[in-house]
Amino acid sequence: MWVNVGARDSIDKMDIHTKKELKAAITEDPGMVEFYSTSEFTPFSGTGNSLVIGVKYTVAGPNPYTSRKWFATVEKLANGTIKVK
Repeated sequence: MWVNVGARDSIDKMDIHTKKELKAAITEDPGMVEFYSTSEFTPFSGTGNSLVIGVKYTVAGPNPYTSRKWFATVEKLANGTIKVK
């Protein structure tokens, strides 16, 4: 299953500007990254800690509505590790 999402800081709600910044934030503290769905058909909203194993989250950044300069796939593996490609 694939879910299209945007990613932002969970505290100040600011967009994550680069894929490198997304990787660093997920590595440092997945709870500090908030993912939000961009589709009514696959609703999702939560932090990196609430990602579902086996679901691939496609991130358009820095903002999926106004500026799609980079893309990433985020996936939570069975061992709990979060992988960003």
